[in-house]
Amino acid sequence: MSLPRFFAPEIRPGEPLELAPDEAHHLRDVLRLREGERVLLLNGKGQEFEAEVVKVRREGVWVFPKRLSRSEPKSALRLEILIPLLKGGRTEFLVEKATELAVTRVFPFTSRYTVRSPSDRTHERFRRRAIQALKQSGRLWLPEVEPPDELENILPRLRSGKRYFAYEKGGQPVAQVFETLPEDLILATGPEGGFSEEEAELFERYGFVPVDLGPYILRAETAAFFLMSVWRYHTLGLE
Repeated sequence: MSLPRFFAPEIRPGEPLELAPDEAHHLRDVLRLREGERVLLLNGKGQEFEAEVVKVRREGVWVFPKRLSRSEPKSALRLEILIPLLKGGRTEFLVEKATELAVTRVFPFTSRYTVRSPSDRTHERFRRRAIQALKQSGRLWLPEVEPPDELENILPRLRSGKRYFAYEKGGQPVAQVFETLPEDLILATGPEGGFSEEEAELFERYGFVPVDLGPYILRAETAAFFLMSVWRYHTLGLE
């Protein structure tokens, strides 16, 4: 059985480390681990350390990182994805899948037809979901999950790279997008009501090409999950 994993972004081998409150709660109150037991620590930056639990108290939990057990170089292949705020935890689901599928950066956005508005805790919920997915999947790189923002504010901040947005009114066939895989790819999918004509024009102003996902209507979360999955399929073994 594999050792339980905990997220600790500031690991220094050979130095005791206090876990963050959420991680301490999981170790102490959920898994009920004891002093002397072994765990794995992920820093989200390509490294996993074997550690020993050295102190379990109500006021905090301390661990001692002993050795680097696994490392993973940063991939040269990058995917940044813009996903809409969706109701019912569906954006959280997409953040989780983005983590599992090795997406580099996630931009949750609001636009004309989004029906969910962000709260003060929305960004923290998204980041927590990404950390949970990182630990569960065994991946070593945590994606950057940006705070939710309006679409028009996000587009000027994007890296350079090939850019596509899923558009229900048609565009380049999706298969052509992945015929020649660029190192830097940016994808965007819309909310329940899709993108308005004005938003489509805004995308094109920032170098995005409309892409057609096929003849059938996909749910908003399906479209995003589909594009991430296709990208991951084409990048397997290329990192």
